[in-house]
Amino acid sequence: MPINLQKGQREPIHAPMFTIGLGWDTNSSSTGDNFDLDASAFVLGNNDKLVSDGHFVFYNNLASPDGSVVHTGDNRDGEGEGDDEQIKV
Repeated sequence: MPINLQKGQREPIHAPMFTIGLGWDTNSSSTGDNFDLDASAFVLGNNDKLVSDGHFVFYNNLASPDGSVVHTGDNRDGEGEGDDEQIKV
């Protein structure tokens, strides 16, 4: 079931596995600047703090040490249909 979030919105996810996706289109205006979105995830411990630097998953660290969180790679231009970047949890 897709969930579209707005800036600042929170949504609990009750599923054993899910995918977070970002999709965008290149700026079609000749006066607009190009932009890039980056997906990232933090794996927190029971103390609500980052477990280790390796548990910050983003374009330069594509997986948590245990493989439970995986980033599918950086898309810098937003071209194509659907999600341009995904994180699988």
